[in-house]
Amino acid sequence: MRWHTKLIITLITIFFSNICMAESPIPSHIRLSSQRIFQGGVGLIAILTEKGEHPRVTWLNKTVHLVPNDRKTKWQGFLAADLQQQPGRQGVTVTLNPSGHQSRFDMEIIAKDYGVQRLTLPPHTVDLDEETLKRVLEEQKIMSALWKEPEPAPLWHGAFLRPVPGIVVGPFGKGRIINEQPRSPHTGVDLRGEAGTPVKAMNRGKIVLTDEHFFSGRSVVIDHGGEILSMYFHLEKILVRSGETVEKGQVIGLVGSSGRASGPHLHWGIRLNGVRIDPIELLDISRQLEE
Repeated sequence: MRWHTKLIITLITIFFSNICMAESPIPSHIRLSSQRIFQGGVGLIAILTEKGEHPRVTWLNKTVHLVPNDRKTKWQGFLAADLQQQPGRQGVTVTLNPSGHQSRFDMEIIAKDYGVQRLTLPPHTVDLDEETLKRVLEEQKIMSALWKEPEPAPLWHGAFLRPVPGIVVGPFGKGRIINEQPRSPHTGVDLRGEAGTPVKAMNRGKIVLTDEHFFSGRSVVIDHGGEILSMYFHLEKILVRSGETVEKGQVIGLVGSSGRASGPHLHWGIRLNGVRIDPIELLDISRQLEE
């Protein structure tokens, strides 16, 4: 009888959990692509307002940057969950100004198993000597500084573009074991491409980094404003300069195999509101911006 009782309790818990989720109503002026987001995922929020009102959205203790339509009666932005964000429910708060009207509802972050990838690379690219390690740490500081000082005003507009047409050969989020040593998970996607294939900017933005790093090789980082930054690594050639503003679809470099790469491909990564998300998810969800 004990197992039977435990089963009943478990079913009741699941039932009421689902009821609670269903009873977390979304106000009619707020629209969501989904009320659930996977780790490393992204969702779209749209807010309808009366003329003269400006919404403010907070999620995971951060402000969500919103882009309005021409009449400023519809505002859209992205809710993102980091690859290693703790699963569970997190509150979203929407405040309308100057009226002060406030709405709060829950989003559920769901755990996702991205699997594990095993790689074998030349030992000198994995077991770093003291001089190389010092270089790598300095390059990490350079990248970290970019995430801390993003352009606040959104520069991007409309749906995002795939930078090269190649298929995904290195999925986002996979844990990695390199030369039998556990390493950090893959925080971007690797897109297939022959050497010399043009790489396009996924949206309008400002070039904030053009450099050659030990791991990522010839690298470009674009700040699209609104705390969205995109990364393009292992390039054969860089065709833009730091400080330059580029338009959506503009060629910024050529596919290569510079840095620690086993062959020509593009590593494409995204930071959204400071968190690591799957670029393919952003690409897909952004198509709803045009609806």
